[in-house]
Amino acid sequence: MTAESLGMQRELLIEALNELLSAERAGAQVASISLNETEAEVAREMLTQVHRGEADSVRRLRECLLLLDAEPTHERGAFYEKCMAISDLPERLALVDRGQKWVIRKLEGLLEQVTHPRIRQELEAVLSTHEVNSADYAAKAPGLK
Repeated sequence: MTAESLGMQRELLIEALNELLSAERAGAQVASISLNETEAEVAREMLTQVHRGEADSVRRLRECLLLLDAEPTHERGAFYEKCMAISDLPERLALVDRGQKWVIRKLEGLLEQVTHPRIRQELEAVLSTHEVNSADYAAKAPGLK
């Protein structure tokens, strides 16, 4: 795989993908633990959806890294500690949504540079998941109070 087929330097792409991977892993764990902390149906639906999306994103980002013959990180992002430090679930979910929006911005920037078809396809799927989850949060957030 050549640098030209990637549309950006390989090492920078690997770094960006691993940063996203650790953030997604953190998001999946936050959603999983938060799901166990609530009985509220609207929160449970949202957290289940977020967990599925984050877990799928972890898989997709790992696949991208493997396509680059790179070692996927096993780290969990600092986002986990930031979220779990918030005991109020609606406030924690608001931070999770800000995390979704951060991922959206990062992916949009990457997609401007990546030309490799398979990696683009995976990143576009991760982007779509986060856009849907963020829109869902905006629609359901008033019901969390």
